Amino acid sequence: MALELDTQSDALRQKTLETAKRHKASWIELGQYLFSIHRDKSFKAWGFLSFETYCVKELGMKQMTATKLLKSYYFLEREEPRLADTSLIESSDPGTKVPNFESVNLLRLVKENEKLPPQDYAKVREAVIEKASEPKEVRAQVKKLLSEHEVKDPGEARQERRNAVIKRMITVISGAKRELEHEKLLPDYLIKQMNELLNKLQDQIEN
Repeated sequence: MALELDTQSDALRQKTLETAKRHKASWIELGQYLFSIHRDKSFKAWGFLSFETYCVKELGMKQMTATKLLKSYYFLEREEPRLADTSLIESSDPGTKVPNFESVNLLRLVKENEKLPPQDYAKVREAVIEKASEPKEVRAQVKKLLSEHEVKDPGEARQERRNAVIKRMITVISGAKRELEHEKLLPDYLIKQMNELLNKLQDQIEN
């Protein structure tokens, strides 16, 4: 039994090494192997003290990359199991796009970010899972969503509210002035005063 387990372990080790050297589209398969190795601590039987050391020394993989691969695969297994099944990917249409692991990792971070609502996650999911967008595009999308939910400085928020109210007032007064002037419902000196007020309000808008 021990010999059989050792043989299986060695086979897993060899498959992982071979997969790490192949094209990046095989990252899901590699992530699957890494997940098993990390879960079962197989690296200890191969003489490595830690999972990170195994990835760096044997696979020639940066620690950060290994962590992203591991977490991205686990995320797919939990949230998008059809994509975590390599047999389904292999039997699918040759034109089927496999999402980049960097993009999947960004989607994972969006899922875990409590500041972002479900509708934002749905937008990023469409880009990553349905469209297989490149990491650069997904990163820009996530950055934009985060900026929209960023807590603003109280002073900056107050200035924005003030400007918004002044602009609404200018719009209302301008509309009334045009109508009053066109229908000649006010004397010229009052129309002139309204123009002066509009100019003063315009000056109050802070940039």
